[in-house]
Amino acid sequence: MRLNYMEKQQIETQVDILLEGYGYNPDKDDYVNIVDFVQHLGFIVGNAKLDDSEDGFLAIQTSDMAKDRDGMNDKIIGVNAKRSLDWKRFIIAHEFAHSVLHYEAGKIYLHRERKKGKDDKENDADYFAAALLMPRKSFKRLYDKFKQDGFNDTAISLQLASIFKVPFDSVQRRITEVS
Repeated sequence: MRLNYMEKQQIETQVDILLEGYGYNPDKDDYVNIVDFVQHLGFIVGNAKLDDSEDGFLAIQTSDMAKDRDGMNDKIIGVNAKRSLDWKRFIIAHEFAHSVLHYEAGKIYLHRERKKGKDDKENDADYFAAALLMPRKSFKRLYDKFKQDGFNDTAISLQLASIFKVPFDSVQRRITEVS
């Protein structure tokens, strides 16, 4: 099942609030430093040795449990060390999305995707990640500028992928989401 309009609007609003709290200004900022952003929210991010079929993982344990283990952090995002920078950024945002959308406070949460295909939770996390890395207002501002300057669709997608440092396919999906 795909996200409906209301669910997309809720995610966009949630992302806008998070970015505003971080100090992101959609009228002048474009690139979101996702590692700094999630670290600002208490996550540790690191490269991990994973199978080629795996992108990353998220591990969260309750704060009470973390207190018992001196020096341990309770929120970790691991990214497959073999992935390119643009994919690593998307994976970090995707795993963070699971922490916002699917984590229940007070419980241990582990997420590591191994199956083929995408279910609703994975699609939700992808949408959230795209909204976080390519915020609607700044994305639309740049898209409209490139369109007005006469760039074709491929050139626009390449420019936006370079600016936001995300996979080309993600930009093309985001264009259809914000148009």
